Amino acid sequence: MKKIILFFCITIVFSCGETQTTYKPLSSGRIHSLSVVIDSKEWNTKIGDAIRNTYADEYLGLPQIEERFSLSHIDYETFSGFARTSRNIIYINKRKTPGYEIVKNKYARPQVFIEISGTNEDEIISQIEASRQKGIISFSKSEIIENQRRILQSPLTENELKKDYSIDLTMSSAYQVFKKENNEIWYQKPTKYGTSNIIISELNSVDKIELTNSIQIRDSISKNFVPGRVEGSYMISEKAYSPVFTKIRINKFESFETRGTWEVKGDFMGGPFINYLVRDTLNNRLLYLEGFVFSPSQRKRDNIIELEAIIKSLKIYKRN
Repeated sequence: MKKIILFFCITIVFSCGETQTTYKPLSSGRIHSLSVVIDSKEWNTKIGDAIRNTYADEYLGLPQIEERFSLSHIDYETFSGFARTSRNIIYINKRKTPGYEIVKNKYARPQVFIEISGTNEDEIISQIEASRQKGIISFSKSEIIENQRRILQSPLTENELKKDYSIDLTMSSAYQVFKKENNEIWYQKPTKYGTSNIIISELNSVDKIELTNSIQIRDSISKNFVPGRVEGSYMISEKAYSPVFTKIRINKFESFETRGTWEVKGDFMGGPFINYLVRDTLNNRLLYLEGFVFSPSQRKRDNIIELEAIIKSLKIYKRN
C-alpha cells in the first residue's frame, strides 16, 4: 500500500513539474508590431537608430510611406509579466559576447524572440545588421501565421472555390462574392473607409505564359473585370510606381509575387495591390490571385498583410 501511495506522489510531482515548465501564456500584440527591450538612453543612440533603420524602414508597395514594423520601446525594468507576452520581441543584451539568437516561444506562444548581444555599441550594431535578413523573415512569417489564425476565428465556409477552381483559401466570413464571370471571381470585404478585395483567375496552360508577364496579365484582367465608378473607366497598374517582383513558393508551387500600386483610368481612385502568379503543375494551368485595397487617406499596410496571408493559405486540389 505504501508503495502505491509513493508511486502516485511521484507521478503527481513530475506532472506538476512538467506543467510548470511547458505551460506558456498566449502572446499578444498588434499586427506587424515589435517590442524592443533596451535601456531608454540607448534607445536614443546609434543602437536605437540601427534598430529603427532595420525594422522600421519603408514597407514596399504602398502609395504612402509606412514602416515595415511598428516599434514600441520597453525598459529592462518593466520587461516582466504581461510585457513578456508580446508576440515579437527584440532583446538587446550588453553583457554577452557578440552574436544573435532567434528563439521561438520563449515566454509565450506563438512568439519570436531575437536576442542581440555585444559588449559595446559597435558590436551590437554589427549584430543588428548581421541578423537583419533572418530577423525580418522570422517576424514576417510569424505575422502571416497570426493573420491566418485570426481569420480562422470566423472563416468563410462556402465551398465555391473548391467546386469551381479546385482551390481553397482561408478568408474571413466578412468576404463575400462581389462579381463572377467566366474564369474569374471577385471577393470583397467592406472596411471602415473602403474595401479589401481578392480576385482569382484561371489562366492558360503553364507552358504558354511566362511568370514575368505579371503586369501585362494584371492589366488585361483588370481592364475587363474591374471597372471604375465612371462609365468606361477601369483599373490599371500605376506607371509612376515601380513594382517590386519576387520569386517565391506557395505551398511548394512556383510563384511570382508582384507588389505595386493601382489607379483607375478615367477616374481618381488608387491604392496598393499584391498579386501572385502560381504555376499549378497539378492541373497544368496558371493561377492568378490578387489582393488590392481601396481606402483613401488611410494606412493600408495591415490590409495588404491580411490579403497576403489569405493568398498564402492557398491549397490546390487535383481535378478529376
